[in-house]
Amino acid sequence: MVGVWVCAAGLVLLGAVLDAGAGRIGWVVPRGQGPSKLLERVRALRRRAAAGREKRRGVITLCRVLAAELRSGRPPEDALGTALVEAGPEVARAVGDGFGGRTPVPAAEADPDLHALAYLAVCWEVASDTGAGLADVVDALAAELTAQEEVRAEIAARTGGPRTTAVVLGVLPVVGLLLSAGLGGSPLVFLFTTPLGLLCLVLGALLNVTGLWWIGRLVRAAVDRGD
Repeated sequence: MVGVWVCAAGLVLLGAVLDAGAGRIGWVVPRGQGPSKLLERVRALRRRAAAGREKRRGVITLCRVLAAELRSGRPPEDALGTALVEAGPEVARAVGDGFGGRTPVPAAEADPDLHALAYLAVCWEVASDTGAGLADVVDALAAELTAQEEVRAEIAARTGGPRTTAVVLGVLPVVGLLLSAGLGGSPLVFLFTTPLGLLCLVLGALLNVTGLWWIGRLVRAAVDRGD
């Protein structure tokens, strides 16, 4: 009866791992952190990623609304005010009075998700100094930012499989030990008390860590290149 419960626990753990991988949960487990701290870290990473997406979408909205308002004949300052309302509070706070004051936008330098505001500020300053049309330039910037977001989404979709593989690879040995113990075996005794078991333990751990490192390297390389 105990063996059945151990097998069930192993299957539940495997299902949870697969579900975590499908949800794009990060697979790197920091040293010295328990399950609760790891879960909190994963949640923080998710919140940060979601906030970054919202900021980038807000900048795109800002550019599109600003271009549309300028084409309708509204003055640049009024058009910018309307666009900031549509872009959301995060983008509005980041812009502040940077455009009107002819000063750099500090948030654009500190936050990678708002870096496009620096380009928008330059376009605004050039248009103010020369009287050149701003709508077409801002529209082109919005199109470029939209293309970048599509690339990000494609990268996330294509690296979902390798990330899930890494999650499964990382915990599958533990599930195997649970299943073996549930079926009446003594895997821990074999691994820690026999020379052959110690050899299997060392080689298995080495191969597992190498596989995790290699998959992580491939995923990071793909994200960095934007392929």
